[in-house]
Amino acid sequence: MDFDQVKEALEPYPELESPSFVQGMLIGLICGDNDIEESVWIRKLLEEAQAKSVKESFLKTLHELFLSTNNGLNGSGFELELCLPDDYQDLVLRAAMLGQLCEGVLYGLGLIGRLQDSEAEISKEVRELIHDFGDISRIDIDGLAQAKELGETEEGDLMELIEFVRVGILTLNEDLNPTQAAPIMPEEADMSDTIH
Repeated sequence: MDFDQVKEALEPYPELESPSFVQGMLIGLICGDNDIEESVWIRKLLEEAQAKSVKESFLKTLHELFLSTNNGLNGSGFELELCLPDDYQDLVLRAAMLGQLCEGVLYGLGLIGRLQDSEAEISKEVRELIHDFGDISRIDIDGLAQAKELGETEEGDLMELIEFVRVGILTLNEDLNPTQAAPIMPEEADMSDTIH
């Protein structure tokens, strides 16, 4: 999903913070309740934005974001694409958006009530991921912005952090919504061969 395209659609609604936050919120809702409907997410967004009316282009962009995020989380290829600025854009902006994405994930999980679940219901790995996402959401943007020089080391660190978040989200989803594999049934032809 193209960050700039979503950003343009969100411009009339500054309360929604950023495309990354919006996708993060969606991810948190899906991870918290895999059966969540698109209309529920959009209604929660409109409440956040205190929007009385919306343009069709806004709803169309949200629909595309919902489909691509849901497919990325629940498809077979683990192809979740995070709604972040392109790699050629400013490193500080990309780091800020990664922080907002993590903030959105936590916000969505909170809305759906998963952060209130007792510790016994949430695995240690998920609790650690939630803690890590909390840390990333408070990323020191001012410190990064004031750094004299941001080079390949910082670029590499950010890329690693983005991949950590992406894999962490997939882990969260898998842990909170384990897939129910269909039982393996022997083929009827095989059964007839063994029964005499």
